[in-house]
Amino acid sequence: MNKYTKTLLQGGAHHIILKGMKYTDAHCHIFSAPADNVAAQVCNATTTADWQKLVQIADDRTRICIGIHPWYIDSAPPDWADCMREILLSNPQIMVGEIGIDKYHPDIDRQIEFFAQQIEIAIEMNRPAHIHCVGAWDKVLHILKDHHPHIPIIAHAFGGNTAIITALAEYNTYFSYGARGDHVADTAKIAPLDKILVESDSDAPSVQAEILATATHEIAKLRECDAHELNEQINKNFTGVINYAG
Repeated sequence: MNKYTKTLLQGGAHHIILKGMKYTDAHCHIFSAPADNVAAQVCNATTTADWQKLVQIADDRTRICIGIHPWYIDSAPPDWADCMREILLSNPQIMVGEIGIDKYHPDIDRQIEFFAQQIEIAIEMNRPAHIHCVGAWDKVLHILKDHHPHIPIIAHAFGGNTAIITALAEYNTYFSYGARGDHVADTAKIAPLDKILVESDSDAPSVQAEILATATHEIAKLRECDAHELNEQINKNFTGVINYAG
């Protein structure tokens, strides 16, 4: 179990998985089949070393993204961009991710450079892009403004404020929420219903469905809506993203 999974499960009791329902996981790092209660998952790479491993596990229940996480840009080989294009060209259902900018990690200028290049490739190849952003929405939005992507943008573990939601609404942005303990970001109350996703950000199938169930219940409470109906809408949103890639 990685540290992200442990963090997501800290802080209290978790909701019972909705009876008879299947979840979709918009962002995880599970290099195997998803949990039984999970209809489909999107598994994101963090380094180029993940790319071929993910290609091998991709199927109808496990959709994959290849990218270089901003924490690991130093591990990228010189020809990473050519390799990315080659894999995407040969695999029309593969998306781009996990990419982005993190204020609390070094080499911001290089992070920006890598992020911009990967956004360009995603647009060129017409693939959804899964974005990691911590404390750097101003920089991410500047790059998006320069490129004005038409592709789906998935804001992974979204923690931005209302102003960021408004700014991102100019693009085809989906807001992906995970549960940290029994809490989801308050903006799940106001994010467009047809653009909400849930995620586990986990590498452990054993806790995947529980995290997704908790996030779904907490969003339903914030929005004062039925959790089953919300789950159906989230799954519909998820399908829209992965079908775009296909």
